[in-house]
Amino acid sequence: MSIPGLLAKIQPVWKKRLMNALARGASVRENFYEQIERFCEMLTQAVQTGDPAWLDSVIYDWVSVSTTSDLQEGQKNITALLNQMIALTHEVARENLNPNEALDLMGALLPIFTYALERAARYESDTRVAFVTNELAEAQTKLERLERSKSNFIGVAAHELKTPLTLIDGYVAMLRDLLAERNEHIEILFQGVGTGIRRLRTIVEDMIDVSLIDNNMLALNLQPLWLGQIFRLLESEFAPIVADRHQTLEIRPFPGQETMIFGDPERLHQA
Repeated sequence: MSIPGLLAKIQPVWKKRLMNALARGASVRENFYEQIERFCEMLTQAVQTGDPAWLDSVIYDWVSVSTTSDLQEGQKNITALLNQMIALTHEVARENLNPNEALDLMGALLPIFTYALERAARYESDTRVAFVTNELAEAQTKLERLERSKSNFIGVAAHELKTPLTLIDGYVAMLRDLLAERNEHIEILFQGVGTGIRRLRTIVEDMIDVSLIDNNMLALNLQPLWLGQIFRLLESEFAPIVADRHQTLEIRPFPGQETMIFGDPERLHQA
């Protein structure tokens, strides 16, 4: 008997066995039976023509209906299905054909099933790659949106904080002017408040700078400068703090400190 004839001989039992082994639930059974029927038709065409590519469309359709959970878990459902088909085909052929016929049939079908497995593995791999790529793109979009929200929040919060800070600073200055009879303790308190205001204002300005940097809006004012001059200015500013803390600040000479360069002196001083 020819190979197509042997295949036709075992198909009724093979389909039934496949349905019982793979289908789950009455609602799934009807649709699954149609898919098995189509696979059998394409398998017969592949046997008759010697071209296993007849199975491409069926395998592609099966891979295309993979669920999101299947893709997330990396499951290879179609590859597993084809492996079960091979095992069941061998089992049914051995039970319903004589040994020589079963050997001839499996010898003809195995190259076709091997081709189908290779195609299924490739399609499933491509589908997973596309899924992961989409997931990464969505995650990147969410991160960018979150980054913009963070930057916008920082910018808005910083600008909103500047107004009350200005009011506090102004009221503190008026209180100092109104208190004609000052004493040492009140002056110390005012100095502490003033220091806190200056520190908070610096933080607010830094927040605004962060917002500008995140949005590529930070403009640099490039002009001639000398690094040695910037370090001397810093040394003068830090002198009271260093003295209060009984510390030592040493700025050593270095080559190029008196060479004129171009840069933003305010930003270099800030850094």
